[in-house]
Amino acid sequence: MSKETELKAKAVIKQSAGPALLSVGGTWRLTESFPQIEEVMPKEIGGDEIRVIPIDLIEWDSSLPLFLLRVRAWCNQHAAKMNIAGLPDSLKQLFQIILASEEQAASVQIRQTPSRSIGQAIRQAITKGRNSIQFIGECLIGMMELPKARRQYHWKAFFSGMVEAGPKALPIIGLLSFLVGLTFAYETSIQLRRFGLQFEMIGASGVSIFRQIGPLMAAILLAGRTGAAFAAHIANMKLGREIDALEVLGVTPVNFLALPRMIALLVTIPFTTLYSDLCGILGPMVIAVDKLDIPMAGFLNQLQHTVSITDIVVGLVKSLVFAVLIGLAGTLRGLQSERSSAGLGRAVTSAVVTGIAAILAADALFSPILEHLGF
Repeated sequence: MSKETELKAKAVIKQSAGPALLSVGGTWRLTESFPQIEEVMPKEIGGDEIRVIPIDLIEWDSSLPLFLLRVRAWCNQHAAKMNIAGLPDSLKQLFQIILASEEQAASVQIRQTPSRSIGQAIRQAITKGRNSIQFIGECLIGMMELPKARRQYHWKAFFSGMVEAGPKALPIIGLLSFLVGLTFAYETSIQLRRFGLQFEMIGASGVSIFRQIGPLMAAILLAGRTGAAFAAHIANMKLGREIDALEVLGVTPVNFLALPRMIALLVTIPFTTLYSDLCGILGPMVIAVDKLDIPMAGFLNQLQHTVSITDIVVGLVKSLVFAVLIGLAGTLRGLQSERSSAGLGRAVTSAVVTGIAAILAADALFSPILEHLGF
């Protein structure tokens, strides 16, 4: 037998009438090959105990305790006992340390029960809610301090926000508002035709577009486009530690980054909503002229008698509330973003989802409130 073979790590199991003997020997190193548990242990064992003994064991590192750890797992699966009393004390101590760390990691995983997961989710939700309320409070304070400290506000972001929420968003808002208005008018005319009231489609579509569809379409599209852009820009600044630099200079990130964008949305969204209303009303006009044979002058006359100024004002008031929600969602998620590319993506997704959910929730609250107020 060569000297190299004698130094090589080895493990051999022998079964007898008593305990099975697992002999380990040679030199065990992580940098070199050593026996694997599948190569050494049999599929079945005759007794209920495996005794580990050293034979020509020269030296070892953590590779041998890791091998013994796998032997212990094999014994647990086959209802056998592992006996390491014959091993050197230093090896037994190292094995016990590794075993303790493994058991501690396993206990942490076991303790992650469903109730604990629910508790952690509730705690995270409470923390996020508290942070959101704090952010809203900082925004209110910043709005009140706006006349006194105008220099702390990033007005370049205000103008870029107006461009994002205005000219750049008009094509997609106009197209989708027209398609939604067209579909709504078509379906409404089909239902009203059953009762001989198909001409009432003009009034029903007009009121719905100015009070509901126009503001809602403009807000949802701005949440998916402009709100996401706000979150991405602020999250990217946080990733580059630019926000930390602002705080070092004594500049409040909410005043410098969030408020200018929200003010830009508040200034722009009424005009965007009116544009959405006008594009949306083209859909019923097409249905009235093409399907119901109503002249355009008759359509406009009927629309004028049905849609009131109150309907238009209600839609504009809704749009202002939606603008605040979009701005809060986009800037808040950007400021809460993690400092990683994956965190930036999650911030953008969260901004869009939060913004749209808030818009729909607010719109649902508007209906009973307006009815109670007589609008």
